[in-house]
Amino acid sequence: MATIDLEAVAPEAAIKSFERKGLEISFDWRDTDADEHARTFTVAKGMRLDVLTDIRAAVDDALRNGTTLAQFREDLRPKLQAKGWWGKQIMSDPLTGEDRLVQLGSPHRLRTIFDVNMRASYAAGKWKRAKDMAARVQSQSGQKVYLRYVSVRDDRTRPAHKNLHGTLLPLDHPFWDTHYPPNGWGCRCTIQILTERQVRRMGYEVSPDPEVKTREWFNARTGEVSNVPEGIDPGWGHNVGKSATRAEAGRVFAEKLRTAPPDIAALALKSDPDVVAEIQNSYSLFFDDVVAAGKARGERRVIGAFSPRTVERLSDFDSYPENAAITIGDREILHLLRDAKKARNQALPESFVRDLPTELAKTRAVLFDTQEPTLLYVFDVADEKLAKLVVRIDFKTKMRDSTGKRIDVQTNTARTASLVQPGNLKAKRYKLLDGEL
Repeated sequence: MATIDLEAVAPEAAIKSFERKGLEISFDWRDTDADEHARTFTVAKGMRLDVLTDIRAAVDDALRNGTTLAQFREDLRPKLQAKGWWGKQIMSDPLTGEDRLVQLGSPHRLRTIFDVNMRASYAAGKWKRAKDMAARVQSQSGQKVYLRYVSVRDDRTRPAHKNLHGTLLPLDHPFWDTHYPPNGWGCRCTIQILTERQVRRMGYEVSPDPEVKTREWFNARTGEVSNVPEGIDPGWGHNVGKSATRAEAGRVFAEKLRTAPPDIAALALKSDPDVVAEIQNSYSLFFDDVVAAGKARGERRVIGAFSPRTVERLSDFDSYPENAAITIGDREILHLLRDAKKARNQALPESFVRDLPTELAKTRAVLFDTQEPTLLYVFDVADEKLAKLVVRIDFKTKMRDSTGKRIDVQTNTARTASLVQPGNLKAKRYKLLDGEL
């Protein structure tokens, strides 16, 4: 196994890329699409969160401390064996319901897990380094930044990857959307980051636009047919750096929503439909981490914003919020999923709570509670039922900032949610602000 190029990117960038990944339970690697693989940490047949958490912690430790493959195996194997995740076992396939003999932990699988996650994390960190460099040199000298494809070129390298060696194209060229390495299982290719001045000094020439040929690939798990670039393994035809960056972009934009004036934040969310998807990506990672940990750390995320109509109507009741962003904390997430709500048949499906940003974007109605400074967001759910999300306006609480320090904030926060009878929403205390019941 070739040595991973650790000097080409700061370890901190690779670590941060890996830390942003949520946890994804899967039975087969084909159950998770390529973009989701880049944003989440998943291990095929890792159907238990405790197993997945142990493996993720081991990968995280390897990134932070430069752990070797041998040490990675030595530390992780007894933990997985103690949990029964080792060797061949009969497991039920959740897709088909059939019992199958599958391979769980093994020395070979640990090597694959180690190799894939280390390389993908460093590749994502390297992409961020290239983007940061591009922004810097563009502002300072107007130069472009280029990426050069570098393959190992020994007898283990795929011919298609050898042919890509030396391809030199601008950072923003669409070629890197599908051919940014690694490009397959065990792929050892990487990229070299160069400014225009470095390209000239080294005597390189910019490549002509590559002809990208594709082949059809049938995913027997999902039934989908997709076009995969020739020479790229199915599931690898994506840019791990861009996928990771999209989740980070959602977090950054959400933070801007939290600090923007109410009318500006409301319009920003309404005018750009892609924003909801970015916020959803970021929140999903946060949600998965909270559920996996099972305890609150005082962290909070933005899940949406008041509509322009809601902001306008609130002024009719002398209630003008400090900002329009709607947030939720890890404590509230655990509250929404607690067993007591399930016992009273009031709990919302976990999938609904995980998709709160998406659900907020298609709210049926928004009500103002005149007896308390709260909003009720009303949703359609399965079986013609309604759900309500209670949002406290300008609620004072504490949260952790990017450094982990606890700070005081005033925010519109989702406090609780439950299934509700339609008649209960027609009380005089509730005033319709937006939508219809």
